[in-house]
Amino acid sequence: MAPKFQIKAFQITSLVKNFIIISIITLSFLLVLFSKSDLYLINGIKNISSSVIIPITRVISAPLNAFSNFVDEYNKFRSLKFENKLLQEEIVRLKKWQTLAIQNSRENKVLKKLLNATDNNLTLVKTASLINRNDTIYTKLINLNAGYEDKIKKNMSAINERGLLGKVIDTTSNNSRVILLTDPNLSISVKTISDGIFSLLTGKGDGKYLVSSFVKENKMPRLGDIVVTSGTAQIFPVDLLVGKVAKVQKNRFFVLPFVDFENIDYVQIVTSK
Repeated sequence: MAPKFQIKAFQITSLVKNFIIISIITLSFLLVLFSKSDLYLINGIKNISSSVIIPITRVISAPLNAFSNFVDEYNKFRSLKFENKLLQEEIVRLKKWQTLAIQNSRENKVLKKLLNATDNNLTLVKTASLINRNDTIYTKLINLNAGYEDKIKKNMSAINERGLLGKVIDTTSNNSRVILLTDPNLSISVKTISDGIFSLLTGKGDGKYLVSSFVKENKMPRLGDIVVTSGTAQIFPVDLLVGKVAKVQKNRFFVLPFVDFENIDYVQIVTSK
């Protein structure tokens, strides 16, 4: 019985060895095959991804990228709009400050001129500022922020740094009404500096010129003559600047006032000493 067992054991051992060898060879072949197939598989996947998946991804991601860019641009636009609004507000503030600075500078210049405008023959009663005006075809009036509490009385003369504006026709406690030289209802007695020609001037109604209504001895002044108050009517002080002769006709002449009646800020109320 013993020899038979040994023969069977030997046969089993040989089978196992052969199986192991075949298995190793098979595994080695499979490994080589799989390694090659992996390369082919990977390359295939790469080709598929490059030719199919990547374009599809681009198509899918394009709207998302576009929306993302739109959101970024919109946020930038909102930021720029907000900054622009801040800049506009800053510009408005700067313009207000600039306007205020120009106004203050202008007022300072006017006041400095007013300090030197009053002649030695005049007494300054009050320096007032314009409240409002009433300009029509038939009347040229302004209202001032000073009245009889400031010792302003009817028929006092109103001047500024350029010359005669008009006279006071009415007062209240804190306000005064002044009729301007350009009013057709006001007449002033004047004379020329060069020849001393006396005449009466009234407002033409256009708010620009004064026209002669009477000329003594019918003597016409020369073009460009300076006209001042004569003081003969005892309404206005003598030698207040009125204007310059701008046009001469056969029986009348026109005077362009020195005062800019469209831009009146401050007014001095004066009387003769």
